[in-house]
Amino acid sequence: MIVVCDTNVFVRETHLLRKKGGPQLIKLLHATKGKLFVPGALKTEYVEQTRIAAGEERSKASAAIGNFRTLVGSADGYPLLGDDAVDQRTLQRLLALETLVLSSPMTNDVLVAAGERSLQKKRPTSKSDHGYKDCLIWESVLRLPAGSRVYLISRDGRAFFDGDQLAQELVDEASARGLTISGYKELNQALQEMQADTPALDLAAVEAIELVEGGVESDLTGETSLSMSAAASVSGLTPLPMSQEATEPLTGGVERAHQELSTLLASAQKEFEGLDEKILGYIAYLGTPTKTELFNLLSQSSVPIEVARNVAERLAIAGIIRDTGNHYLPSDVSAADLAAETVETEIIKLLKEAP
Repeated sequence: MIVVCDTNVFVRETHLLRKKGGPQLIKLLHATKGKLFVPGALKTEYVEQTRIAAGEERSKASAAIGNFRTLVGSADGYPLLGDDAVDQRTLQRLLALETLVLSSPMTNDVLVAAGERSLQKKRPTSKSDHGYKDCLIWESVLRLPAGSRVYLISRDGRAFFDGDQLAQELVDEASARGLTISGYKELNQALQEMQADTPALDLAAVEAIELVEGGVESDLTGETSLSMSAAASVSGLTPLPMSQEATEPLTGGVERAHQELSTLLASAQKEFEGLDEKILGYIAYLGTPTKTELFNLLSQSSVPIEVARNVAERLAIAGIIRDTGNHYLPSDVSAADLAAETVETEIIKLLKEAP
């Protein structure tokens, strides 16, 4: 399963897969070992369009904040991220989704093919410069491995669609390359089709596995925050529509086994409660500790080194900290400073007890 989302869907509608079907798509890709196809042209578009959309929201927010300040007589500032910071956050988000992403470099072959397609006025070209970008994306799709099942989700009706259906000439062209492709204008419709194409998929079992693995998927779908345990709550995601057979209640031994598994998983998850904030606090308080120094001190506080390493890797995947190789560095200094305050007394005590 390979999914292609245009910028309207990825940026404007789902806010980089954080809302409106984005979390369900992430969960489904994890469960099916599917991929989000992001060719070079689309990655550039994601960054540029996120910057534009953020700028629009920044203008609205700045006006609202100005009105609030004059209303309450406050001189406090409420700084909003600038373009450079927004670009960095977008790249961090794509990095956090890296395990799901199938990338494709913008080769000369693709550039030439897209140019020829545009000159010949073949779909998905159009009169605007965006038409050439659509051609770049389509030529990249055509170079996916033969046998791939592709779901294209786009709001660009004129370029890719005839009515509500993907243009037949594009379907035929993809078929000639050994690809099976479907097009959708709405993400929810695509999700229903993907679910129907994988009827044996048990999303309840998938959610249980995610809990054992530390909730990495939920970390990807949610905003980064001090409480990773909150971000890892799979139950906050709206389930995908499922077939009647899949939604019928479990009975007999299967139900008991399911209950026992749920109890076991909940017990295993308790080992990680609160450690995300604690480890972030240690990193912030110690400045730039080496990984060895960090894990040794955490070990002194009764956190097993392997557990600490697992939690730190989750924080890095979520973009809360950056892994430089020998050190971990906070991505959000202000949030990290708050976490540091919660462990300051504990760290001072440990350092005093150190030989």
